[in-house]
Amino acid sequence: MRLIRKFTNETVLLENGFLWSDEFAWKPIEQNQEFAVDGTLIIQEGKKKSGRQITLLSKTNKQGWIKRVALSKLQDWSALQDEQFTLVFEYPHDTRQFNVIFNHQDGAIEAEPVRGVPTVSDGDYYRATFKFLEVPNAS
Repeated sequence: MRLIRKFTNETVLLENGFLWSDEFAWKPIEQNQEFAVDGTLIIQEGKKKSGRQITLLSKTNKQGWIKRVALSKLQDWSALQDEQFTLVFEYPHDTRQFNVIFNHQDGAIEAEPVRGVPTVSDGDYYRATFKFLEVPNAS
């Protein structure tokens, strides 16, 4: 899996052990239901055009880790406004790509050292959670 910054084409590799925890929580149809004064059910619905949440997290202590150097780069990218990224899955069974931004409302990045002590090098590993929103491609 990798995240590509569209503006510069820079890439950060993400270990394949991250779990997309809300993959099947997305409901593409928005629906409102209410009753008219005569008791008739009124249903309005429409298809969502964007806004799917993509949360990637370290589910276990043995996978979904990221090196400090890559985590720092993602932290820097998350601070950029009006930037879009391509999230690329690179599994044999799943090669989907998503146009995303960081989901700051829900806490874009959370991380803690795997060893539970302060890190001493850029090669030290972190367990992390990354929160994105799928958005339309910028024109």
